[in-house]
Amino acid sequence: MHQNIIVMRHGDRIDNLDPLWTSTAARPWDPPLAQQGHDRAFQTGKSIQQSLGFPIHQLFVSPFLRCIQTAAEFVISLSAVNDVRENVPSDNILVDPSNVKISFV
Repeated sequence: MHQNIIVMRHGDRIDNLDPLWTSTAARPWDPPLAQQGHDRAFQTGKSIQQSLGFPIHQLFVSPFLRCIQTAAEFVISLSAVNDVRENVPSDNILVDPSNVKISFV
């Protein structure tokens, strides 16, 4: 028996695109993803899903907001009903719960 491990970094942070964000942020040490970070995390999830020959069963995530948001986009991409995403926020993607195969530990 063997295990496959995939390591993925969080998406693009808002403070890297808007340096002034930290001056008004309530939690400057915990920046969220920028929109392109959400989009890239979703697209990365779709790419990984298409190239893997095995299912993903567990996802381990740092408690930083940007990491949780990246993981959420990744999970949405794995369980999205359609494979096409054209400028649609993840809130509007149809998700088939029977396709979700990840448990958070």
